[in-house]
Amino acid sequence: MECLPKGAAAILPSARVTGSARDRRRGFVVLVTMILLASVWSEPAAAKIKCKGNFQVTTQGLIATPYCEEEEIARVARSYGWNGTASQVHNNPNTKVYLCQRFGGDNRLKGSCGAYSEVPWVPGR
Repeated sequence: MECLPKGAAAILPSARVTGSARDRRRGFVVLVTMILLASVWSEPAAAKIKCKGNFQVTTQGLIATPYCEEEEIARVARSYGWNGTASQVHNNPNTKVYLCQRFGGDNRLKGSCGAYSEVPWVPGR
């Protein structure tokens, strides 16, 4: 290497890597590996929306949400023998309309299906 110009050894592939550069490279590889493994093996979040009828249970109290209303529609429809899931009601608005028109006369669906049922729901009646 004596015949090479000064600094040329640093760009050659066979050039010697100093200990600190090798340690940084190894640390980087370990960090990237840990991030990839954590993203592959991580479980979904344990947080799940809890509903009580048409209302979502929160630390501040009950809040009316469309999600819980749709859960209630699916639950009541299943009690009548409908073979479907709540995700079908969440993902397909026509399923919600169909179920509300079919089972909307049930008192449990008065708030959830007010706009779609055969008998209009008026609060206080």
